[in-house]
Amino acid sequence: MEAALYDRKEGYYAKGPRIGEGGDFATSPSISSIFAGVIARRFRREAERGEGPVDFVEVGAGDGRFLGDFAAALLREDGDFAARVRLTAVEKSWAGREALAARPGLSGLRVLASAEELPPRSVNGWIFSNELYDALPVARVRGGMEGLEELRVGAVDTGFGWTAAPAPEDLRRHVASLGIALEQGQIGEVSPEAAPLHRTLARALTRGFLVAFDYGHRAEALYHPLARRRGTLAVHSRGRRGGDPLERPGEMDLTAHVNWDELIRAGQEEGLATLGVFRQGRYLTESGLFDLVETEAEKWRAFRLVDPEGMGEELSVLVQQRCV
Repeated sequence: MEAALYDRKEGYYAKGPRIGEGGDFATSPSISSIFAGVIARRFRREAERGEGPVDFVEVGAGDGRFLGDFAAALLREDGDFAARVRLTAVEKSWAGREALAARPGLSGLRVLASAEELPPRSVNGWIFSNELYDALPVARVRGGMEGLEELRVGAVDTGFGWTAAPAPEDLRRHVASLGIALEQGQIGEVSPEAAPLHRTLARALTRGFLVAFDYGHRAEALYHPLARRRGTLAVHSRGRRGGDPLERPGEMDLTAHVNWDELIRAGQEEGLATLGVFRQGRYLTESGLFDLVETEAEKWRAFRLVDPEGMGEELSVLVQQRCV
């Protein structure tokens, strides 16, 4: 999954992900700039008190579409406040960093290749992400007759296939630390990188909020044997969800749902207070999403963001805070 998504030459993100209408998948920022507008409004409301610089850091910034809309919305909201905001983009892919550097309207933007480049206690404001954690590489595990198995990728006559092997000790310990007990034959995914990344971001926050939008569930629901017996590893291609993740590596998007409990614990171990995990529809509506709607077309795009039969319920928002 690491190679299929992030290889510098052949990875999906290196080739330029096809995001938006008519692409492989749609994200909230690609559906409407109102998403960035309502985030800008909430950020200003929560961060404008006091004096001096205020930080907004987006992790997994892609080509900068969201940040461009966010900066423009801040300027419309309050030019004086916008002048105090320091924008930072963290983007793993080389192609994304090039696009960020070239995007108009983001002069002064700091672009980093890794969250590790954020010094501890250096961010006063928000650390924000949208669909970051579900794109981290995962290990695929299965309950077996003799204990936990790892489903590995092996070579077969037709290309790649799944090969079961006893899970190594470090993976067993990781799964045990999450309180997961898979039934025989039940498949699940764990992300070894998720908690370390979240801890790094939490350490970077000196004051303010860590806000993460993503597809995820609390552990009890994510690993329930009746709800998701085959796990959540998914392929996104040409606007459809489904297919074999080993069929065309590097040509399709791969995701797996987030374990919110793991991220909550990681943040709290670094001193953050958890304000909650909210459905996207509730969070955006309470933040004033529909106050920004001016046309009939914008109304329907805004509705897609909060649709209870779509993104409004499928996406959640984890909000954690560090107070001084």
